[in-house]
This record gives sequence, C-alpha cells and structure tokens, in this order.
Amino acid sequence: MKILFIGQDTFRITLSSGTTLLTDPWFKNNRFWRTAPPALGPEQIGRIDYILSSHNHLDHIDDPSLALAKKQGAVVVGSMKVAARAEKFGVSRTFGLAPGEEKKFESFCVKATPAFHPMAKDAVGFLINADGRQIYFSGDTRPDPRLTIFLQGAGKVDLALLQASCAKYFGKDDGLDLAASTALALAIKPAIAAPMHFHTRFKKKSSPEEFAEILEGSGIEVLIFKLGEEKEIFK
Repeated sequence: MKILFIGQDTFRITLSSGTTLLTDPWFKNNRFWRTAPPALGPEQIGRIDYILSSHNHLDHIDDPSLALAKKQGAVVVGSMKVAARAEKFGVSRTFGLAPGEEKKFESFCVKATPAFHPMAKDAVGFLINADGRQIYFSGDTRPDPRLTIFLQGAGKVDLALLQASCAKYFGKDDGLDLAASTALALAIKPAIAAPMHFHTRFKKKSSPEEFAEILEGSGIEVLIFKLGEEKEIFK
C-alpha cells in the first residue's frame, strides 16, 4: 500500500490491487484559504477509482475534484450532502453514507464513522478496510465520547489519519486540535498515526512535529508526510 500526501486532508491511497482512493480532495489553490498549494493538480494525479469525502466543505471536496470524478468515472463516497452534490454535478456513481453504514467494493470496504462537526451536521469519518489493514480517516470532528467508543469497538486500527488543527466558532473548537487529536490517538491506540489538516488559514497554530512530540514514548508510530511525499506502508 502506498500513500501520497497532496495537502490538507488529501491523500492518494494506492492499494496492492492497483485501486486508487482519494480522500477529501481539495485542488483549488485559493491563497485566501490555503497556506500552501496542493502538491499535485487533478491533471497530474493520474488514475483515481474512488473519492472519499467526509463532508461538503470547500477544503474537503471541490469542483475540480468532482470534474475529475466525472471525467474518469470515479465513484464518489461520502456524507449525504457530498453524494447529492456529486450526483447533481453529473458523477455517474455516488454513495451517501450515515454513521455505521458501510459499502463493499471489489478491493476494499468503507464504513462511515460518527463525526461531530457543527458546521456540517452530516459529516462522517471513514474506516477503510483494505489489504488486510484498517485505516481510520477522521475528516473534521470535535472530540466526543461516542466517537471514541465507536472506534474502540471497531477492531484494531493500523493507521489513523487524524485532524490536528482546527478553528474556533462561538468560543468552541470546530474539530480536533492538537491536544484532542493526540488524546484520541492514545484512546484508540493505532499502530501508526499521521496528523493532517494543517494547510487552511485561520486555524489554531500547530505542527506535525508537535503531534509527534506529544506521542513520543506512547508506542504509536507517527508518520509525518511532506507535501508531495509518497510513503509505502505495511510492506
């Protein structure tokens, strides 16, 4: 399995079968919102078979990524609003999932997890089962005991891709900040954790290195992805 980091929450996951998954794609290089441009554009990314989008916000799915899905015939799987938007855009195969629902495909299975994101009430995360491994992708979510209980009951997590930076709305965090992200990692004990969601402006300042420092000695391996870096994992 290979994982390429494109920016923010956008990863291209290549399974041993050659099937490619794209998480929370955000390709627009809007300098008002982005602190760094994406490592690749949709015209450079190659073949994409599935797009997994946790919720219908500009930094988790955008028109260029929907155009990519439409052009390549990729399947879009996501929250209910994501699926409805993709269908309206002209994507031929879309699936909306609520927490606890799952969809099996030829090379992998994806289950929607709870997510608690006040700015997107239908937001979900994902448990991706592929190549004999389980990956948790958080999307955007506030910390919540219901999420922790759900994940603890889902079996071993081999890799957790965790939001680790968020903004405040009305005095409350709108997702996982550094402290909440590392606390969730310690609660679910993935074999490997990788922080994400660092490339949007107007968020609490934090860094992947701080994430790794907090988890040092926990027994959790921390992967830090540089923009455009592809890592082979679970060799």
